[in-house]
Amino acid sequence: MENQFNTNIDQNRCSTNSNFKIKKGFLWGAASAAYQVEGCVNEEGRGKSIWDYYLNEKQLGGLGVTGDVSINFYDRNQYLEDIQLLKKVKINCYRFSISWPRIIPDGLGPVNMKAVEHYRRFIADLKAAGISSLVTLYHWDMPLALANKGGWENRDCIDWFNYYAQIIFTHFSDLIQDFVLINEPSVEVAQNILAKRYLAGDFDNTALPVIATSETMEVSLKSYNHILLAAAKAKESFRAGGYKGRLGMALPLSPILTDTNASAADKADAKIADGVLNRWFLDAIYKGQYPEDILSLVKSMNIDIGVQAEDAKTIQNAQFEFLGINFYAPNYVRHGKGSGYNPETFIPVGQDAAFNGPVRPDQLTALLDRIRTEYGNPTVLITENGAGFPGEDQLINGKVEDTKRSNYIQLHIEAMILSMQSGSNIDGYMVWSSHDNLEWFSGYKSRFGMIYVDWQTQKRTLKQSAYLYSNIIKEKR
Repeated sequence: MENQFNTNIDQNRCSTNSNFKIKKGFLWGAASAAYQVEGCVNEEGRGKSIWDYYLNEKQLGGLGVTGDVSINFYDRNQYLEDIQLLKKVKINCYRFSISWPRIIPDGLGPVNMKAVEHYRRFIADLKAAGISSLVTLYHWDMPLALANKGGWENRDCIDWFNYYAQIIFTHFSDLIQDFVLINEPSVEVAQNILAKRYLAGDFDNTALPVIATSETMEVSLKSYNHILLAAAKAKESFRAGGYKGRLGMALPLSPILTDTNASAADKADAKIADGVLNRWFLDAIYKGQYPEDILSLVKSMNIDIGVQAEDAKTIQNAQFEFLGINFYAPNYVRHGKGSGYNPETFIPVGQDAAFNGPVRPDQLTALLDRIRTEYGNPTVLITENGAGFPGEDQLINGKVEDTKRSNYIQLHIEAMILSMQSGSNIDGYMVWSSHDNLEWFSGYKSRFGMIYVDWQTQKRTLKQSAYLYSNIIKEKR
């Protein structure tokens, strides 16, 4: 493809200049999610999702935006053009999600075969372009009928998700090798907590509570436990059905950092924050237990998170074949007001930051090293990594020079390779995201894509980062 930018890889930098060879079959990809890109919300029998309720019916956040059109990715005429752009970027894998309310409009009833046929055709169209599919079963678009029954807070959700997963396995296991069962549990729960604040009329408190606080601990840990159990039961059904392939979850893992002059209270809150954001999931999956310090804190708070005696062991017994890691940035934590656990996140003065946090590629290496040394070196797929920077994504004279994103991608690939050189078992890397899209409550103002989308005309333009990523893939493949 014609390269309009200076996207030569800096050969004086560490990992991309090494002699380390990426293993054959490594997945170089990009990612998206159904509600964020598809549009066509009323076509081919799709049911309503919780996000239709948030953005259409309630117009939460006062954004005045919806997913009704987004980037029109459900339309085959449009996505066939997009696949050719992805082919130009040289990716060999595309991660996308299947919409639960398209497949089962009310969440539990009959299967919508038009939706099944659509996704099978999409997978075949990707394959024809030399691109394999990494399919996510669930990326936050809970069917509204099930959300109204309590969603992930209702332990019945374990069976709800298993019913849906079995339908996906029945109709797609002949085409798909790798499935991500559930995406970013802690961030989804945080989004739903934020939505409840909006519904209560609190539009001033827009900070996303990604790290569970004392205020949100009960609903967060209860939901996390149910989500992990739902994934474990789906894995059990996959195994019982005799299907072939690999299953895992995509977790938003993030090192927890404190300031250089951190107090004892800052450090104590950081340890608990690591427990609820990282160790809660990793300890259950790989050790069959929940962190004792978090359970002790919950007991002292006298709250009911609904964890039963064998839950964590059930999750470990699922034996997921890979760990999906969504990494964007570390979280800097300090103690907030009052006594007891009360963390607040911040960005240190002078720290370069994207929309989604501080730019610290060294912390990706640290995270991957921790997974290798503390959790048995499981197979890892980096299922999301990317960034958006305020004011950068400007279409000028037919070009988008997203230099900060380009540097971010190169630095994080280097960080990944450093960990691979130390022995980390990493099978793939996915940039978030392939296209600019709907960023949930941030609407369309935060761009993360390697492909620029004109919201009015739907015209696509490859950004500088797409060319840079293509060069890296070419060098490393």
